[in-house]
Formats: sequence, structure tokens, C-alpha cells
Amino acid sequence: MKTLPFVVQPKKKFSKVKIGTEQTGVLEIERRGYLTVSEKAFVDGVTQGTDGITAIVNLATRIGSKTKHTTEEAFNAVMKAVQGDMTDPFAVKIREDYPDELSAILSQMTDAVQKRGIAAATILIRSRIDSEWTLDDTLEQDPALIQAFADFYTEEESGLSPGDVDEEPAAEPKGEEAAAEIVGKSTEENGEK
Repeated sequence: MKTLPFVVQPKKKFSKVKIGTEQTGVLEIERRGYLTVSEKAFVDGVTQGTDGITAIVNLATRIGSKTKHTTEEAFNAVMKAVQGDMTDPFAVKIREDYPDELSAILSQMTDAVQKRGIAAATILIRSRIDSEWTLDDTLEQDPALIQAFADFYTEEESGLSPGDVDEEPAAEPKGEEAAAEIVGKSTEENGEK
């Protein structure tokens, strides 16, 4: 790997960490505290369009147009219905009226989580352990090891190592604010306005 002619060298030092258990086998991998652009792009490319959010937005839009609720309110209720929240009457009504759509959304979301884990394991092994590693090689591994790599990927994506408390994560938008942001992004991605 080529290096840049830094005037001041980066302070971060990479360290080796162990991933896995005695049952899955233990590997050493380099902890960088970040994901490279290629690592992130690989996982994003594999998982693009499979997270179920588009289906949730589409269902929320349909529900919003049939009811007196906004798309954002319908989105939040659909999310609660998907999560099995039985305390919200609107979510309960959605569960009763749209069981097939909710089942399809759950299936998409489960598929997305699995694809993300497989993609994360593949790219981390390929970029940090064995450059010849393939997706097929990953599919031959113990699911618990794949999950360990997926968890490591999430840690690297956050930019914090376990135990780091110097930085506070940015506050996530909540409720209607988050729904408006997601609904807005998804309709823009679909070319709608």
C-alpha cells in the first residue's frame, strides 16, 4: 500500500485483536479504528436496496394516503408493527390490516442483516488478512465467526474501539424527525418528491 507524504504523521497506531472463539477458531486482525473507503463501498454495494426501508416507506405512503395520518406517522407505526410493539393502536391496526406486507418487510430486513454480515466478513478478511479471499470462502465458515466479523465491522465503522469514551456519538434524530429524514431520503432515491 502506498503512503502519502504527510508533514505530520497520523497518530493512530494499528493494533492486532483476536476474533472468534475456541469453537469457531481464533484469528488475529488489524484494528484500525475506521473502515477504508473500499471496505465500506463493498458492504454498501452488496446490501444496497435490501434493507427493507424502501418497502417500509412505500407501505407507509400507501397507509398515509388511505388514513388521516402523515407518511411520517405511518412510517413510525409500521416500524413499531415490524418490531412487534403492541402498545400503539395504530401499529396494532397495521399488523391486522397488512400482515403479508409486514412479513415481506421482515424477510427483507433479515436478509439484509445476513448479507451485511457476510459482506463485512468477506471484505475484512480480504483487505486485512488474505487478499485472495472470496465470498464463497466466507459462505463456508461458521455463522458464529461471520457474526464476530460483522460485530468487528460495526466497531470499526463507529470509529471507536471498545473502551473509548473520548468522543460522544452524534445524537440520532428521534421519532417524527427520524421518520421525516428517512421518508425524505427514500422518496428522493426513488425519484419521487
